[in-house]
Amino acid sequence: MKKMTIISASAAVFGIVVIGAIWIGTQSGSWKVVHDQGQSLTIPATWHPTDNGQAYLEHGHPEDGLWFLKAFSSQELPSTAKKLPKVGPNIHEWQIKGANHFTYYAVWTGHAQTQAIKIHVPKSQQNLAQAVLGSWQPG
Repeated sequence: MKKMTIISASAAVFGIVVIGAIWIGTQSGSWKVVHDQGQSLTIPATWHPTDNGQAYLEHGHPEDGLWFLKAFSSQELPSTAKKLPKVGPNIHEWQIKGANHFTYYAVWTGHAQTQAIKIHVPKSQQNLAQAVLGSWQPG
């Protein structure tokens, strides 16, 4: 009986994850993978490269998108920055909630190098930003 409950719970969780992924996919259209100095992310296909591939911005909304940061210091973050729970070894993430937008910063330190990204989106695209952030593979 206990084993059946665990299997049922696992199937329910898997179903929720699949439905969530489908919902996110339908909300944001198609996706593409981008690479920079050994790191990769999955971003919406509507984000186009600028600044020699150091940023990928939404068509018509140049303040929204992804930036590969050359330097990062958590001391430069505003006091409203909320540190997110640790997601992996050597990775730290912060969320800044603005009046009409969300900004996420993530930094990874390892192998004698540091990599950092910034994601900025309107409030209506918070789930999209979190999906992009979750797809980040540094190093």
